Amino acid sequence: MKIDHLNALTLTCIALILFLAISCNSPAEPDTGTNPSGNVVAWFNGLANTVDLYFPESDLLVSTAYITGNAPNDLLYLGSDMLAVLSSLSSVLQVVDLSVSGSLLHEITFPGGSNPWAMAYGYDKIWVTLLLTGQIVNVSTESWTIGETVDVNDYPYGIAIASGSIFVSHGDYTEPNPPGGVTVLDAVTLEETGWIDTGQNTIDLWYCTETGNIHAFSYTYTDDGVVSIIDPATATILSQIITGGCPQSPVRLGTSFACCDGFGSSIFFYDESGTLLSTWIPDSSITLAGLAVSGDTLYMTDFEADKVYRALLESQVLLGSLTAGDGPQGITAIDR
Repeated sequence: MKIDHLNALTLTCIALILFLAISCNSPAEPDTGTNPSGNVVAWFNGLANTVDLYFPESDLLVSTAYITGNAPNDLLYLGSDMLAVLSSLSSVLQVVDLSVSGSLLHEITFPGGSNPWAMAYGYDKIWVTLLLTGQIVNVSTESWTIGETVDVNDYPYGIAIASGSIFVSHGDYTEPNPPGGVTVLDAVTLEETGWIDTGQNTIDLWYCTETGNIHAFSYTYTDDGVVSIIDPATATILSQIITGGCPQSPVRLGTSFACCDGFGSSIFFYDESGTLLSTWIPDSSITLAGLAVSGDTLYMTDFEADKVYRALLESQVLLGSLTAGDGPQGITAIDR
């Protein structure tokens, strides 16, 4: 999940979150040991600076499986049991082994104050947006060294790779006249080839491998959320879904999709034709920060309650919750 704010009140909120992230004491040691095989659901705890793992087939919860840098902000599965974790305040990328709790395979440090925000994987490289320097940078997964750094428009947030191009979305942060929209770069030459006007404050991008389309998520924290469906081959918008709220953390559900209202209680169901199919509020007390799907179960992080709720997708019935660390946010389900 990604957080940004437009006015004094919301800027104060993020300052408080960052203060808490810095001031919270990280655990001295992670839980250690060999993890079971099978599917795994992983989430980062933004205020505890940890990652938890849950193994559905064995019903095993591993709390504090890994220690992260300050303010973890994104997770990315690389295959071969390697999970990348990006931490904004520490400007660090860590790669851990999902089969062994407490492991650390690689650690890459970016320039201090660059605030790395989101990751995408392609061409044997991890591509990272650097929010406060207006750049993207890549890390080789062969040598585990930093490669090219590319200047883009201000405040790059989301990133996706598809159809030979790199797509970078731009948010508002504190600028009165932000660029908004999505920059398109050639994935080989790294030259800018286009611009997609997805609207002000496009916080996140997600590439759906099954449909071949990119979903862009825009909102200005005034209940005006929009999901734009982009054809990466033509770099054009195919459709847009007005969800309201702050749509983020998408998952695929057969032929449709769902995303949550970040820091709200709603889940939006939509399709790529531009239809908002329905809205579900699992519980009005839940403060949603992320969604993931494993099998027929939907997993939802609750930032305030320090829980991960589970629900049956078909019947939309809550099954119960798992105990998480402080401030669970981004979550991913991994088919191993």
